[in-house]
Amino acid sequence: MTPEQKQSFYDDGFVVLKDIVPPEAVTRAIRRFYGGLSAMWQASMASRRRRIDSESRNDDRLQEAVGVAMSAGTDPAILDLANPESPLLRSIGEALGHPIREIPGAQLATIFPHELGNAINESGYPANEVPFYGWHGHLDGLWNGAAPVHQRTDRPMNDAELARWNRDPARNGVRRTYPGGINIRNFTALLGIPLSDQMVEGAGNLGLLRGAHHAISKFFQYQRDAGGPLGPDGPGWERIDTNAPNFSGLRHYPELVREQFSDGAEYTSDGRMWPKPTLIKVKPGDAVLTLHAVPHSSTRLEGNSPRLMAYYRLVPSTRDSSSPHSFADALCDCWLEWHGMRELTS
Repeated sequence: MTPEQKQSFYDDGFVVLKDIVPPEAVTRAIRRFYGGLSAMWQASMASRRRRIDSESRNDDRLQEAVGVAMSAGTDPAILDLANPESPLLRSIGEALGHPIREIPGAQLATIFPHELGNAINESGYPANEVPFYGWHGHLDGLWNGAAPVHQRTDRPMNDAELARWNRDPARNGVRRTYPGGINIRNFTALLGIPLSDQMVEGAGNLGLLRGAHHAISKFFQYQRDAGGPLGPDGPGWERIDTNAPNFSGLRHYPELVREQFSDGAEYTSDGRMWPKPTLIKVKPGDAVLTLHAVPHSSTRLEGNSPRLMAYYRLVPSTRDSSSPHSFADALCDCWLEWHGMRELTS
């Protein structure tokens, strides 16, 4: 990274790297992604024709196509976007000061054009009432409920619904608690590579709470000094917002941090304050690197083209293998592992 990029990364907690992913690698990845969707569509149509013809045989081809599409995140064409020898990964490795641990796969995050409804999001609010294109930031690695989000605003969950929702692990595979007094999983940085144009707002842009990483690290230090645990259900962080419209909203970052970002905020009719995120504008060939400590989420898609992102969760090879996913020291100091940034962070 250039000195200017490093300074921006330090100040904001994220940096956009323009035109750094080779066009041919982007093209291969896009073709692989749509190839998987095409195979699913064709197999689905063939399955429907067999049912119409009353053929009684298993839909093996459909199951196979679904399996291929679901495994796209580990396909060589997708992994090659974050090739260890690429200028992108070399630039990040230089800022880390250490090689990046092998990336097992990508999360292919898609938003397809659809009618905008009033479904309740994880914060417990109707998505179409939340300002800034429905942005409700979160930190990665948090339990998000073992059942779908409660969609009722006329009553809380009943006992049976609550029992299903409270099970471990959550739908995202994360548990409520981990050994060592930690209630959150963490990595070092999130790398996003767009596979669609997101240069205007309303394109399903990634939203980031600029500068919040400083406050998040201080908050985790406060939790540790107070005896822990770190994360929701620890000091100063109630996991469940019973005042949310669905009576069970999830607080995916601390209120003490949220309250520090009232400048430019908007409010829902109940008086709830919603911090203003930075909506990232990128196109294929670009990349965005953000710290785990920056609250983030996708925003609403209002256009007629899909929003496609490939996300890679990065950890340096030097992280202790005994705690690769829950590293308390790095929660309390988001720059701990960035040895190549020491001129700014020390």
